[in-house]
Amino acid sequence: LAVVNIIIAALYVWTWRDRSWFDVVLIPEYLNHIQAGLYLWSALLYSKQDTLGGYYTMAVHRIELSASCVELCTAVGWMLTWYIAYTRTLGRGFTLDDPDTIAYMTTTSNTLIYFVYNIQINLRPEEYGSNMLYAYADVLGFIGSVYYIFGTLRDDNWFWFLPVAGQYGVAVGRIEVVTKQLPKYGLPPIVITDICKHRRKTNASSDSSTTPDSELTNF
Repeated sequence: LAVVNIIIAALYVWTWRDRSWFDVVLIPEYLNHIQAGLYLWSALLYSKQDTLGGYYTMAVHRIELSASCVELCTAVGWMLTWYIAYTRTLGRGFTLDDPDTIAYMTTTSNTLIYFVYNIQINLRPEEYGSNMLYAYADVLGFIGSVYYIFGTLRDDNWFWFLPVAGQYGVAVGRIEVVTKQLPKYGLPPIVITDICKHRRKTNASSDSSTTPDSELTNF
């Protein structure tokens, strides 16, 4: 499983292949490689564990504590990456209607619970095997992965058969609303101010034409 974790981390980096290696959005992916490597290291030491407080047992606990800490930073970094690089449109945003929102919330909660669990195991090694806090983290991780699958299928337009109200299959450029051009009848529209101005000029010219010459000379 640790090897699979490293492969998944490499695939995450590959998804950002159009960006620079020094792009800020790749920082969580590099951290993901570090935590995957730490978990692989701890997995290689599992066979050497003997007693609860033994050297290799405590080494595994410390390595996994470090890995869970890096994993928590990775999850927070993914949230920031989502905020920076995510395309927001109808059905894709900050609400719980968006599967990506639920996915990163459950993933972050999952890593936080793992971090707390590893702290407890390092402080009280005798609880290893009886402390079941990690089970809640596993459940949240599974829920988050399912929602990530939904979000990925949505982005790849797999839910094209659902209506727009279903909030799926809606992305930039996916849906084009064609407006109808209604037929035009009658005269073209006339701005009222033009008529008023024309009427004022007409009235002024008519008044000047009816003014007696005597009044003009007296003025």
